[in-house]
Amino acid sequence: MEAEQALLGALLLSPAQLAAVVEWLEPGHFYRHSHAALYEVLLAQRAAGHPAQAEDADKDQLQDWALGALATAAGASRGLTPGYGATLIAACPDSRHAGAYGRMVLESAIRRQVHEHAHRLHHAARTGALEGVLELTGELRKAIRGLAGFWGSLDERPRPLPGPWPLELADSIREKTLRHESATLSSATASPTGLVEITRWLQPVDFLDTGHRAVYQALAALAHRSEPIDVLTVLWEVQNRGAIASGAITADGVRAVTRSGFTGDPQYWGERILRASVLRQSASSAGVVRLLARDSSLPAARLLGSALHALGNAEAVQDRWRTANGIPPRPDPPPAPAAPAAPAAAVERRQAARARTPAPVPNPGATPSPAEAAAPPRAPIRSTR
Repeated sequence: MEAEQALLGALLLSPAQLAAVVEWLEPGHFYRHSHAALYEVLLAQRAAGHPAQAEDADKDQLQDWALGALATAAGASRGLTPGYGATLIAACPDSRHAGAYGRMVLESAIRRQVHEHAHRLHHAARTGALEGVLELTGELRKAIRGLAGFWGSLDERPRPLPGPWPLELADSIREKTLRHESATLSSATASPTGLVEITRWLQPVDFLDTGHRAVYQALAALAHRSEPIDVLTVLWEVQNRGAIASGAITADGVRAVTRSGFTGDPQYWGERILRASVLRQSASSAGVVRLLARDSSLPAARLLGSALHALGNAEAVQDRWRTANGIPPRPDPPPAPAAPAAPAAAVERRQAARARTPAPVPNPGATPSPAEAAAPPRAPIRSTR
């Protein structure tokens, strides 16, 4: 709120400052509707060539710029009263810093919009809305790419992500998932034909129970080597892979799950497992993105790149779901946006800052975004010793 007020106050006081933000800040980036309405009016006045933007604008023209914008915006938003203009002007520490205030507004909008999209995805995954999960995952990726275009840069370097945490599943969902896993393993042991095809889209990580993962790995290995598959050969393979020695499952557990009595098509049961895995991983990825968006210490470019990185875990499972169900794959993501050339004034400020501070460690490919270029230069940090 303070950043939005300071920016609008600066633009009311100094119309020429609008040029510092107009290329990358939109009305939709404002949190408060009345602020967005006023900014939209200011953009319209600029597009109409209001005389207050001239360097030699007189007092009357500047007054007409501010009062006219406030009056027009008040008609579009009830939350903007005529006296609110004085509040906006008073909230502006220095009208020359409009670019920095705009950068704060944009960065807040990035955090807010990423969090909102991730929250909708998380809710859809927790409620079992699979079609909604697939759609909202694509919308979240699209929103991240779009916001990166406004910010001007995207840091996609891999980095540690928050978590993981223990899954919080309802008892009914957990029991149902475990039954489906037992059915898959039992039917695959009894009817291993087609198991190699199933392993193209069903992976051990999709199983909730670690012991079930070990049995499925054994089944997949035997099928890949075209070796006989029955209760005894599966038990032998599980033992050779060290799952029994590690405590992941017991020998009796292997016998029980491969003789559980479930029959039918293993692909049918496998799709049920994969569906549950899609929902679990999508909820987990959305939760991570929400935490990233709430971390105010994370720079915008890094937030967007980390969010894409976290979303990739969910998209990998969703891609296998599409393969299993014959759904066309999602389109390849567009390349990361290239940062437009920074204004000459911003380049001069950065050069002056470099002259006063030690040279930073080189970071290949890191180009300042238009929003970052709007930030004023920082004074060097001096030791107190």
